[in-house]
Amino acid sequence: MAQREVTWVSGGFAQWGRQAPLRGSDMKIVGYEADMAVKLTVDEEDPYYFRTLFTGQDEVAADGSVPRGWGAVSMEDLRTGDQLIGHVDWFIEDGRDKGTMTFDGGTGPWKGVTGTIPVDLEFSTAETDGDLLSGAPVRVMGFIEGTGQFSFPD
Repeated sequence: MAQREVTWVSGGFAQWGRQAPLRGSDMKIVGYEADMAVKLTVDEEDPYYFRTLFTGQDEVAADGSVPRGWGAVSMEDLRTGDQLIGHVDWFIEDGRDKGTMTFDGGTGPWKGVTGTIPVDLEFSTAETDGDLLSGAPVRVMGFIEGTGQFSFPD
């Protein structure tokens, strides 16, 4: 397996659904679905561009932060239709929203590829008067970037 450096840069929108109380805590849980455009660069070669879907759940604290979350990640190359499949785990570290993208499936050049990309997330409501704390559905937007390692089959 050949190890290669991978850089992720993306932006897009998500829809948080209705929030429900999370039993045994003051947190709430919310389902989300996000659509993002992703630029993925492998070893500084020409980049790949993907239409990307995230779907998962976030645990929301009383201040609107997301200390924990997870989701499935489905990526489709805009030019070839090849797939890259994985999941993401969200967390807060040193007061910043972070995540770990983990990939373990795909088609075409992504078949047999495995690896992780630690990422930073910046997000907010899409509208200036949007409210993360109301418990009602809300549209959010975000920017994700990071660098990690993929193993490619020989």
